[in-house]
Amino acid sequence: DFEPNDRADKEAKKAAQGLSSDAKSLPQFLHKKLPASVSALRQNFNNHLLKRWKRRWKSSPCFKLHRSIDNSAPSKKFMRLT
Repeated sequence: DFEPNDRADKEAKKAAQGLSSDAKSLPQFLHKKLPASVSALRQNFNNHLLKRWKRRWKSSPCFKLHRSIDNSAPSKKFMRLT
């Protein structure tokens, strides 16, 4: 076993459990919360839009009519088309 690797593993486990380093021991630029990535923001926004759309779709009269014809609606193909 290599001592630095063991220490790194222990620190990684602490970080994964939400236990982080004391802010005073970190470099100045790490004192603030790190910005979210553009990709993560876009994914979050798209998930929010999809949930909102599903709520609106399920409350629409078209959904009830379509559901009576095709119980598996909305299909993935339908979702891609709309």
